[in-house]
Amino acid sequence: QALSFHSKNANIARTCNYIFLKSSIVEKSVHIPRLGQHISTDSFAMSSLTSPSGKDCPFHQFLAISFFIVPPLLLPPLRKLLNTPPPCPSPNLDHNSPVSSTVSSVLAAVSSCSKALRSTTLAGAKAGSTNTSGDDQLSVDLLTDALSFASLRSCDDVKFCISEETPTYVSANKGGTVAVSFDPLDGSSIMGPNFAVGGIYALWPVGSGEDDLQGRRGDEALASVVAVYGSRTTAFVSVKGRGCSELTLTDGGWTVTRSKVEISSAAKIFAPGNLRATKGHPGYKRAVDMWIAEGYTLRYTGGMVPDVCHILSKGGGVFSNVATEGAKQKLRFLYEVAAIALMVEEAGGLYLDESGGRVLERTVEDVDMRVGG
Repeated sequence: QALSFHSKNANIARTCNYIFLKSSIVEKSVHIPRLGQHISTDSFAMSSLTSPSGKDCPFHQFLAISFFIVPPLLLPPLRKLLNTPPPCPSPNLDHNSPVSSTVSSVLAAVSSCSKALRSTTLAGAKAGSTNTSGDDQLSVDLLTDALSFASLRSCDDVKFCISEETPTYVSANKGGTVAVSFDPLDGSSIMGPNFAVGGIYALWPVGSGEDDLQGRRGDEALASVVAVYGSRTTAFVSVKGRGCSELTLTDGGWTVTRSKVEISSAAKIFAPGNLRATKGHPGYKRAVDMWIAEGYTLRYTGGMVPDVCHILSKGGGVFSNVATEGAKQKLRFLYEVAAIALMVEEAGGLYLDESGGRVLERTVEDVDMRVGG
């Protein structure tokens, strides 16, 4: 990251420009300024995080930094050099495209989130705030949200972003042609027992005059990245019309572990989400009874990402999430469902909504639109 830094010392009247060179995770509270923001030297003593929307929120993990002073004219090329992540090795990408550079920035965010989550002691700790949907936010939700926005906004090809934790469109780069909607940490509520959790990112095409995703059909999505934070960190990279591949994060970066992920009809695994809905939904109750009677193996953790990705890893199965009046739907189309559905379809499967229609034919009605299936 690059900042402009003001000294309050009268003997140092000029503004110095600093570049962050290296980092390590520490248990500390700091204030994270936006790129290019002018801050006072004692701002680093503040114990708050400035979120992309400008709202301060609690934060307990950040990067210890070392820096040096550089002339202001060198900032743009240095900033671009330092912020450019290594290219994504996924074989289903055109490596000279805006989609490829955006996916690389998403993977950089996933790498940062993976390192932060493995070092945090805050699993299950409430942040003391709620998102606009009324859900309690955990400290790890805000942590991964901030890390994701920081990586995506540094990508020249990203025009704007929106997340489940920050459900407003946040500008990135005016010349960008890609928008990203994401859930930075799916399953944060099951981190307490150390279950696998995930991150979900959908990439959308945007034109010069567009600043939101209202009215977009799900099948307009260009690509998706679905990350799994478990005993290892993996990412399923799906590109429209070009299939799905699996990458694994190693000490040397991202490595392709499966160049082509495919779903077959042979595997008998089922993951019944929102199982309480069987009480008021006879059709859902019959489906669950059928899977049990036919000898399907139950594999369900309560996290959409690990449950769906387990099915992809095994080569097939069924994931369901049906809602009733007494067990309302929680899955949001813009941040979760569209990206997961694209991944499933590119692997050869199908994601249907509760009416039996293809979910990617649905359109974005609002930022909180929820869909079952």
